[in-house]
Amino acid sequence: MGTQRSKRSIGPIVGLLVGVAAVSILAIWSGLEAVYETLRQAGWALLLLCLLEPPSQLIAALAWRNLFPPRRKPPVWPAFWASWIGHAINLLLPVATVGGEIVKARVLTFWSSSTVDAYSTMIVDKTVQSITVLLWAVIGIVILAAIVPDKEIVLWATAGAALLGLGIGGFLALQLLGPFSHFARFVARLVGPDRLRRLTGGAQAFDEAIRAIYRRPKDVAVACGYLMARHLWLVVDILLAAYLLGQPIGLWEAVLLRALVTGIVGLSFAIPSSLGFQEGGFIAVGALLGHPPEFMLALSLASRVREVVPAVPLLFYWQHLEGRALFRRRLAKAQVSSGSPEA
Repeated sequence: MGTQRSKRSIGPIVGLLVGVAAVSILAIWSGLEAVYETLRQAGWALLLLCLLEPPSQLIAALAWRNLFPPRRKPPVWPAFWASWIGHAINLLLPVATVGGEIVKARVLTFWSSSTVDAYSTMIVDKTVQSITVLLWAVIGIVILAAIVPDKEIVLWATAGAALLGLGIGGFLALQLLGPFSHFARFVARLVGPDRLRRLTGGAQAFDEAIRAIYRRPKDVAVACGYLMARHLWLVVDILLAAYLLGQPIGLWEAVLLRALVTGIVGLSFAIPSSLGFQEGGFIAVGALLGHPPEFMLALSLASRVREVVPAVPLLFYWQHLEGRALFRRRLAKAQVSSGSPEA
């Protein structure tokens, strides 16, 4: 059992090391001094990019909230903080962009939502995120085909989008087949018949909650619309970062960069923060547009400032919430024990 856990924990760590190594290689190849000089020109003004993050996270939270049953939608601000905490965990910890999704659902249950609602909408929200990444990547490929005459590059980009689409289709089909009920039946055989009804009943409720969300296609479409708007908002991040670095770029270049890099990041979900892949994407797309690698690497790192700086305090806030929840559970257990006949 311990060996299996250690193997599961090694994968994300290896991914993190690969990402860090890739960033280091890209930085050295691009010229550390040139990258540093480009970033130094902007200085502390790069912190202005952090002002773009709260609206971005609010839009993401509204998309998730829209998937809840109409009469059981959580308040906006708990959904906002839970969603942002999940994003911070995915960004800063080696959890393959999945652990943060689980935590955001868990955090929301601390405040208002039922476990079934929080976790079922989280899974569908992850699907919606993937769908909008694919749509945004397709937009980037269309722009790329119009700007870059090299058909082979467009073909490779299209192949990547198709691969991402197949993965999304498989994930969606798996949800509709009710995997949790099947898994619960398997587990019930191992733990005995006494727990069969509780396990399968809870899993069936969970599967049905997911299917119920997909039976509201309008809500799913609105959630997709929110996240498409969020991607569009983050184009401002590229424009502002390039301006602060002293090399402004055009709107269509910024849209192309955001779209294609978003697709590359979507394919590298197992790498923490897509370290190396985002930077490599910026450099590769920038080369097609005629921008030097040191500027594109600096642009990628400046874009990370927007996400990383506000995310760090949220990890401490998450630990505060978990500690408070643990304290309440222990207090409730102590009260039950003190009120028992044995006491």
